[in-house]
Amino acid sequence: MKFAYPEFLYALFAIAIPIIIHLFNFRKFKKIYFSNVEFLKEVQQETQAKSKLKHLLILLSRILAIAFLVFAFAQPFVPSSDSDVANQNNIVGLYIDNSFSMESVGENGSLLNEAKTKAIEVVNSYRATDKFVLITNNFNAGDQRLLSNEEAIDKIEEVAISSNSRALSTIYSRNRDAINSSEINNKSFYLLSDFQKSTADFGNIKADTLISSYIIPIKASEISNLYIDSCWFNSPTHLLNQNEALNIRIKNNSENDLENIPIKLYINNQNIVPASFSVAANDETIITLNYRNKTNGVQQGRVELRDNPVVTDDIFYFSYSISDNINILGIGNIENEVALNSIFTTDSVFNYSNYNVTQLDYSLIKKSNLVVMYNLNEVNSGLSNALKQFVDNGGSILIFPSKQVNYDSYREFLSLLSVNYYTATDTASNKVREINLKHPVYANVFEGKPKGNLNLPVVSSHYLISKGTTAFKNSILTLKDGNPFLTEYKVAKGSIYLSTVSLDKESSNFSNHALFVPTLYNIALLSQKNYPLFHTIGSNSTIDLNRGEKDNVYHIKNNTIDIIPRVRNANNSTTVFVNADIETADNYLLENDKTQIGLAYNYNRSESELTYLSSTEIDEIINSNAINAQYIDLANGTIQSALSDLNIGKKYWKYCIILALLFLAVEIILIKLFK
Repeated sequence: MKFAYPEFLYALFAIAIPIIIHLFNFRKFKKIYFSNVEFLKEVQQETQAKSKLKHLLILLSRILAIAFLVFAFAQPFVPSSDSDVANQNNIVGLYIDNSFSMESVGENGSLLNEAKTKAIEVVNSYRATDKFVLITNNFNAGDQRLLSNEEAIDKIEEVAISSNSRALSTIYSRNRDAINSSEINNKSFYLLSDFQKSTADFGNIKADTLISSYIIPIKASEISNLYIDSCWFNSPTHLLNQNEALNIRIKNNSENDLENIPIKLYINNQNIVPASFSVAANDETIITLNYRNKTNGVQQGRVELRDNPVVTDDIFYFSYSISDNINILGIGNIENEVALNSIFTTDSVFNYSNYNVTQLDYSLIKKSNLVVMYNLNEVNSGLSNALKQFVDNGGSILIFPSKQVNYDSYREFLSLLSVNYYTATDTASNKVREINLKHPVYANVFEGKPKGNLNLPVVSSHYLISKGTTAFKNSILTLKDGNPFLTEYKVAKGSIYLSTVSLDKESSNFSNHALFVPTLYNIALLSQKNYPLFHTIGSNSTIDLNRGEKDNVYHIKNNTIDIIPRVRNANNSTTVFVNADIETADNYLLENDKTQIGLAYNYNRSESELTYLSSTEIDEIINSNAINAQYIDLANGTIQSALSDLNIGKKYWKYCIILALLFLAVEIILIKLFK
C-alpha cells in the first residue's frame, strides 16, 4: 500500500494528545465520610476496575479516530501495474461508435450521447498536457491528428450518427497507426461502443502489446428492431407489361410477435401494392408482392414500413431498367436461319440482324447484346479476336456448330475463349435427359417441377467436348449418356452458351421442339445488361458499361446532390465507381448525354441486427487472442472512478473517513451510555 500524500502522516503525532489526557487526569476528588466503610470496599474496587476499562476503550477509540482521519488525508491506495502511467505524458486514442445502432435508447438517452459523455469523462481523467486521437466510423481526413484536452472535448461534442459501419479490427488498425506516429511511449486506446456481434471482430485484431486498450460497453435498455433486410425478383429479366414478383425479407429483432404490420411498395413514387405481414419474435419472414411493369426505362422502387427506435432500416431502395430493345446479331449461313428468324423477329423487344460471315462488319459485334453463331464450319482469327473482346466487355455468344466443323479451327477459337472445344462426333441415338430448372434460362418456363416422362429433344448426332477444366460452367441441358447438350460458360464479364448439336434437323429435332423457343428467347433476354438491384453504402461498388464514351462526363444525382464519380476506361468499356461520396440511402441516376441507369443505395443492414457481445464473451475473446485489453464494468461506479482504479490503483481514503467517524461514534457511546 502507498499514500498519495505521505506528508500528512506527520499528523499521527496528534495521537499523543488523548494519551496525555488519559495519563494526567487533573480531576479533584471530593471526600465523603461514612460511619462504616466496611460495606463499601467491594463496590469501590468493582467501580474502579470498570472505570479503568471504560477509559482505556475511550482512549483507543480516540486514537483510532485520529489515525484514520490522518490516513484519509494521506489517501492510501494499492498501486496497479499501470500506476506509473499517471505520472508521465500519455497519448490516448478514443473510438466513439456512431453507427446507426447507437440510435437505440439506454438508461441516459441515446447510446451515442451516453458514449460522448463517457468519452469526455475519459479526457477529463487525464492531464492537460496529454494528447488525444478521436476516431469515429466516418474516417474523415484529419481524424488521426493529435488533439489537446480542449480540442478533443470540442470534437467529441460534434460527433453525430453516421451511415458508415466499420469492423472493430479496422478501427483498431487505424488507431494503432495514429498513436504510433507519436514519440510518446504511454499509449492507451478506449473503445466506446455497443459491441454488436456483426462488427465486433476481436479475433481479427492484430494487437500491439505497447497499447493498453480499455473496452467500455454502452448498453441499450431495450433491444427491439423490425427491419427490411433485402429484396430480389423471381425473374432476372424485366420486360414491359411483364408480371413481376418481388420477394422481401423482413426480420424481427425483438421478443414480441408482430401481426398485421403494414408495408408499402412504391415504383417511381407511385404506391403500387399496399400489404401487411406477420412475423414471430426473433424470426424472419419473406413476403412476395406482385405487380406489372407499365412503363419503359428506369424503374426506381422502394419498400417501406414503420418501426422505432432504429428507423434508418425501415426503407429499402431498389432500381432496374426495362429495355426498349435488345440487339441480336446472327452470324452464319443465311439460307438455314429460318428458326432463328422466326423467334427474334416476332417480338418488338428484339432488334435482330443476320449476316453471312464473309459480309460481316465486325464493328456490329460490339453494338450487340447477343451474337448467335450457327452452321459455321470454321472461325477465322479476325472473328475470333473480335468475339473475344466482345465477351470480355460483357457480351453473350450462343454457338450452334455446323454438321462438319473444322476441329482445329474451333479448338483455337474456343480455347481463346477459355471454354471446352469439340473433339469428335458421336452418331449414336440419344435424348435429352435432364433440364437444369434452377438455371435462369428456365426460371419461368415451367409451373412447378415437371412430373412424369417429358417429351424432350431427340439427338441423332452430336459433338463430344474436351474434359479439361475451363472457365466456370453450368450445364443447362444434359443428354442421357451424361454428355452435355447445352452448357453456359462465364468468361470475363460475359457468357458463352455452347451447344453440341447443330441446328440441322438431321442432327436433332431441337429446332422444332417446344423447348427451343423459350430457350433462345430467355438467352436473348439474359444478354441485356443487368445492373445490381441495389448497392450498400460503404462498400466499393462498380458497374461496367459496354461502350465507354471517353469524352463524356458521368453524373450520379437525385433531387438533392450531383456527384461526378471516378471512371476508368479500358478496352472499349467503362468502369464507374458508383459508391464515391454517397452517404444517404435513396434512389439515384447515373447519366451522361447518352446513358441513364438507375442506382439504388441502402444502409448496411449489419447495424440492424441488435445482438451484442456480453462481458463474459468479450473477456473470453480477449484472453484467447492475447489482446492487451481490459473490460471496464461501470455497474458500480462512474467511469472516472473506474479509470482512476486502473491507472493509479484502488483508493481507500473513503473507507478511512468512515472508520474515523465510526470510532468517534464509539467514543460518544462510551461516554454517554456507560456511566
